[in-house]
Amino acid sequence: MLNRAEERGFNPEFILFDTWYSSIKNLKEIRKKGWCWLTRLKKNRLVNPDNTGNVAIELVTIPPEGMTVHLKEYGFIKVFRLVSKDGDTQ
Repeated sequence: MLNRAEERGFNPEFILFDTWYSSIKNLKEIRKKGWCWLTRLKKNRLVNPDNTGNVAIELVTIPPEGMTVHLKEYGFIKVFRLVSKDGDTQ
């Protein structure tokens, strides 16, 4: 789908997609095209927030302004935590 979009001249500022499509392979393919992305990550994705080792992203304290972490097998990304009215977080 990404290749077809590129062939048709699609040149997005950002690509937005659901967790279902956020595999490392897809993220790398988007980066290779020079496109930026915005998605949700599953709570067990491994990140290194402070250069001390990988932990599940659900265990990281993320400030309201977000923070930069290293996503395992991908590289540095900026993450945010959203809190809904009922207290659920994503």
